[in-house]
Amino acid sequence: MARARTVLPDPSYEELFTRARNRLPGSQLPELAELRRQAWRRVCEIGLPTSRVEEWKYTSILGRVQKALPLLEATAPPLEQLKAAFAGGVEARRLIFVNGRLVPELSHTGGLPDGMAITSLERLAARQPERLAALTRPAEEEGSAFAWLNAAFWTSGAVVELAAGVRPQAPLQLLFFQDAREQAGMTHPRLVVRLGPGARLHLIESHLGEGEAGQWVNLVGAVELGEGAELVHEVMQAPPQSATLLARSRIQLAAGARLVRNIASLGGGLVRNETEVHLCGSGAEALLNGLYMPMEREHVDQFVRVHHEQPGCHSDQFFKGIVGGKARAVFAGRIMVYRDAQKTNAYQANNNLLLSDEAEVDTKPELEIFADDVKCSHGATVGALDPSALFYLRARGLPQAVAESLLTYAFAGEVLERVVDPHLRGQMARRVLDRVPGGGALEAEGLV
Repeated sequence: MARARTVLPDPSYEELFTRARNRLPGSQLPELAELRRQAWRRVCEIGLPTSRVEEWKYTSILGRVQKALPLLEATAPPLEQLKAAFAGGVEARRLIFVNGRLVPELSHTGGLPDGMAITSLERLAARQPERLAALTRPAEEEGSAFAWLNAAFWTSGAVVELAAGVRPQAPLQLLFFQDAREQAGMTHPRLVVRLGPGARLHLIESHLGEGEAGQWVNLVGAVELGEGAELVHEVMQAPPQSATLLARSRIQLAAGARLVRNIASLGGGLVRNETEVHLCGSGAEALLNGLYMPMEREHVDQFVRVHHEQPGCHSDQFFKGIVGGKARAVFAGRIMVYRDAQKTNAYQANNNLLLSDEAEVDTKPELEIFADDVKCSHGATVGALDPSALFYLRARGLPQAVAESLLTYAFAGEVLERVVDPHLRGQMARRVLDRVPGGGALEAEGLV
């Protein structure tokens, strides 16, 4: 008997929803309360995906999320660890989330330029409740059970809005810390970013934590870029190995808008990033760069969809993976060129390096083209270190282990050098070096 494509959520979810819905933010607002009920019903209709669903073929998620965990509360995080993750420089503004909850007393959003607003979802519930339903409802075409689960259970989040032409000089950092030292649980934060015509923002997103209690984060982001707007979005994911992180971003670009997204997945037991980019206006551009580096028994899944809906748009996907131990990595990238999207330029490359015989990579680049005047290409590689390059380094006196470490680090460097913020780039490089087998030898030899 064939296995089902989806399964109903465990009854523990409905029990949790029944207990928690009157305590969730905005529960006193009839429209929002109804949206949460609709979202929960939608989750039950869709069901949670099994590996029979094509998009989840290589990632088995049910063992980690089928049963509901308690909704976590914020705790007192180790401040030195938070400070070590600060990026963007001394002038950067920050929102700090602990266990998915925004902590205002640790955050810094003062002195924003005119036309830039940062508002927590909890504050919107008190001051502008009429906006909440629209901001927290998933797009109907998404069809993602986890997006609807977020809509039912979100407890915190933020809305970042820039008026036309606003271009703050300092970056904005969103720092998520998971405190898994004592309590298992789940969080469902939601982020909304809206840039008006001609606005520009450098957004940094950091995920870290500590502890061995099993936690999972179901993060949903909705991004809208107006005409000629520009967003540089840089993400570092380094949660503890006990963590499960699902991060979904739906990004819409109007005419002439530009997106640069650099993401590095450098930790976590299971991490899945879903990136949906819609080029809705002519002349829009999306540059997506990624590095993933699962080790031991970690699992990382990069799921990317770029929709070319209008003519004259450009997209470029460049992802590299380094996989060691018994870890597994998945890359599923698709470029879709619609019938009206003539003069499209779209490229995709996925290169992977295996460090052990037991490491595994599943890569699936795809093109769907319905226009006839386009330039599109894609490709994927999976392999080990180049023997000729190793021989070259050995011939110049480097020990075997040092030569292998240097080539591995250099493989990651091609992505790291595209990171705009130097502080974040340094943090990523440090974590990559910690994960490279023999990385300490590179420092001892003065090679990095």
